[in-house]
Amino acid sequence: MTTLHSLINELQVDQADKELHWLTAFIITPEFPQIIEALQICSNLLLYNSPQHPNASKHVERGPVIKLPVSSSKSEALKGIIVRDGAYITQLTVTLKEHHFNKHITRLHLKKPILLPQIITAKKAIDSSIEIIEGLTKLTDCSDADHQKLIDSFNDLLSNIITAKNALQLPTDPDLVFPINKSPADAFEPELLPCIAVDLYITQAEVCIDLKSLHKVTERPWGEIEATSGKSYIDKIRDEMKLPSASASMASTTTSEISHPLNVSDIEKRLNEMTGHKEKSFTEPSAPAGILTNMMTSMSHLSLRPKHDPIDYITKCVTYNNMVVMINKKIEVSSADPVLVSAFTKLDSIEYLVSSFISNLDSLVGTLK
Repeated sequence: MTTLHSLINELQVDQADKELHWLTAFIITPEFPQIIEALQICSNLLLYNSPQHPNASKHVERGPVIKLPVSSSKSEALKGIIVRDGAYITQLTVTLKEHHFNKHITRLHLKKPILLPQIITAKKAIDSSIEIIEGLTKLTDCSDADHQKLIDSFNDLLSNIITAKNALQLPTDPDLVFPINKSPADAFEPELLPCIAVDLYITQAEVCIDLKSLHKVTERPWGEIEATSGKSYIDKIRDEMKLPSASASMASTTTSEISHPLNVSDIEKRLNEMTGHKEKSFTEPSAPAGILTNMMTSMSHLSLRPKHDPIDYITKCVTYNNMVVMINKKIEVSSADPVLVSAFTKLDSIEYLVSSFISNLDSLVGTLK
């Protein structure tokens, strides 16, 4: 019985080994040239707006710039055009019809190109993917070591493709968006005032312009910023309460309207835990020792009543450009970029193909073990 079982197992392993060699030699390896070509097209599309790499000797020129209309639907609070050329926004002209902005600007024009780092991130990941596939073309003898290298390389390839896709879906780096990002004021005409914030980024293969009208908080102690650390009074309160920073909350929700970066109920719950009095609310004098106690003491000595409740300052304020600000109004509009959509679609197809290769290889290699 044992001999029969061993024989069956041996036959299964032998069959799996044959299938593995067949899969590698006749299904996977022949796809390498097509994968490389598709990835190269994606790379060229992102940087040159064309599936072909520019080549003067062959009279191949870079593609035309991408002109995109932007409009905030029926209200037309913002309307204009954005021009993208490769990794840069080269032109932007919009008119604003919203009273929060019209107090400062009615028209915004881009004077200097602004880099879109997401495109650079995506292109680097794609170029790394091409290098991985080119390295795999040197596998010829289909040994067990080659099979394992193939699986490991495909996992690296898949990781790079996902990185490229993510870069074209959302600004995952907090440095790219408000409140960490600060677009150069002199890149625009009229020059940006401190009360206006502008972000340009890519979301869902669309080019997005995000404008915010800001109110600078000057009430003490809420508007105070420590010179050495750059942290505001509110940042320190959040640190003491061990709450997420408003910067992180803002950066992680760039595609939705933000009115409360922090959850009010969570703040009250955390404060209650710190004070040990669950029945107390934030506005009652039961704050713990430290910044919160000092905060309430300071508030009681202020001659002028603050414009907002303490919890409003904690939930709605952010530190931006060495100021404490609240968002008065946010206008976010985007326009589908056909070239980015094309690159993203190709990456999506490659991801599906590579994922299926990995699944089949893992299944067969697992049988051999």
